[in-house]
Amino acid sequence: MAALTLGAGCAANSYVIPNGELQRLSQLPPEVRSQSVLVSQEISATDVEAADPVNGDTTIIIVPQVNVYSGGVRGSGGGPRVHGGGGLGGVKPSGGGSDGKAAAIVVVALAITAVVVVAAIEGSRFDGHVRLHPMHPVHLIGKDGSSAIMPLAWIDPQAAAWTETAIVKPYEGPWQQLDRSPLRRRGTYGVYGGYGTSTSTYGDTSFGPSFAIQGGYFPTNEIGILATMEFAWRNNRDNGTLFDSRYMLELQALPLKLGILHAGGYAGLGPAYRHEDTDRGTVSDSGMAYIAGGMLQLELHTRIALTGRLGYVNAHGERATDMLFGLSVY
Repeated sequence: MAALTLGAGCAANSYVIPNGELQRLSQLPPEVRSQSVLVSQEISATDVEAADPVNGDTTIIIVPQVNVYSGGVRGSGGGPRVHGGGGLGGVKPSGGGSDGKAAAIVVVALAITAVVVVAAIEGSRFDGHVRLHPMHPVHLIGKDGSSAIMPLAWIDPQAAAWTETAIVKPYEGPWQQLDRSPLRRRGTYGVYGGYGTSTSTYGDTSFGPSFAIQGGYFPTNEIGILATMEFAWRNNRDNGTLFDSRYMLELQALPLKLGILHAGGYAGLGPAYRHEDTDRGTVSDSGMAYIAGGMLQLELHTRIALTGRLGYVNAHGERATDMLFGLSVY
């Protein structure tokens, strides 16, 4: 997290054309494919050779034959230039409830700092469609490490299949942003805070601060697998600290969507620990916890959403309730 904070900055002025999009474009007539091109802005620019920029007056030249061979891409006539190439772990308090609470506050503060930094970086990125000139240079990096610079209008299905990564630069030709892509879940990091119930060894149940820190991956846009740390604490009747911590593996499903509003649920399980400072000393307990609940997300950006969680926890033979709200970054 410290390295992330120190290295924070805006996204690079460099964009990737996804492989599926490059294949789609290669099937379209060369003179129209530049009207809407899906791109994703890079955080760190891929190192490629500079290309001669084009402008609105650049003549559109359609190359009739582009061949793919084992060493790279080669075009007929004055073809493209070809260059050969070749978390945080679980924090289990070792002291009493007050020690666990103090450690959790530090972890939560670091997590909040990190999510703000990550959200600022991801929020500066553009993922969506742009309009280019048909002769806009595309930097192609092949699966064998070779590279080429080729106008968008020249790319055929064979060249697209050969390509591992396709890069375009806004300053190398006319560039017009059209529409931003909707929320796209892949790798994710989120921090949520609110209130949850805890049951004391004295038997009373009451609300106190509760936090969750999550990181994971969405194999599809609707289904995700996440690691979750949850912390909750409150004072008991002895004015001592009751501290709960849980370390879960969680499955999320968000199949419902209405405009920018998304809905779904989650379920998970993992070890749980409880430490409570009483007049008799620190009382500790551990066991398995099970969680389940519902989620609402408000889409703010292709990579950022506000998330609300309402769930139930079964731990230490008791049931607890969590009501959390925070930021999810994808």
